[in-house]
Amino acid sequence: MPFIIAPLSSVKGPGQYPEYQDALKSLQDSAFQQAKDLWDGAEPGGLLPGAKQFGIGPFRKNDMAGNTSDSAPSGTYTYNATITAANAWRDIFNYTVRNNMIHAFAGLAFTDDTLRAIQIRMEIGDRRFPIWDIQEAQIYGRFAVIFKEDQGKELIARPQERVLIRIYVESTGVQRVVPLGFQLFRTSNLVLTET
Repeated sequence: MPFIIAPLSSVKGPGQYPEYQDALKSLQDSAFQQAKDLWDGAEPGGLLPGAKQFGIGPFRKNDMAGNTSDSAPSGTYTYNATITAANAWRDIFNYTVRNNMIHAFAGLAFTDDTLRAIQIRMEIGDRRFPIWDIQEAQIYGRFAVIFKEDQGKELIARPQERVLIRIYVESTGVQRVVPLGFQLFRTSNLVLTET
């Protein structure tokens, strides 16, 4: 299977699934290598990168707000999606990665007690991934979908690549979907502002 469905408490809490740690490590290795190739051999530099380093941090919701330019994200964003039509596809993320950033996805966390989504569809750049049926997650309540792609095929979006993540919903209401993973950034000024 290219993904695992797991209760949130097993993903981030004590006794967490080793599959999540394995997927995250593989994703980190691949993203770091892409960053080194893209940014002239730069090395990981933590939260505040120095010369010849790149920074590592969590996703910022405003960086996923929509099409972005080199200078600033466009508007604000929340991970809550208001579902107004049942039995339809709904965009969760639809944006272009900013210059000097890389977004690496390890999974998606559904943090509501009610699951409205039954399928996930993803596109990164020109790569379209198969539609994943997640209906079995109904038994978990709050859960995460952990991506387990083969090494070298991780879900990584490079600068100026479009990211589209959609869910097929069967009921109306609010669905909170939080990305699991991290972003890499070439300069710290990209993450020091409140926008």
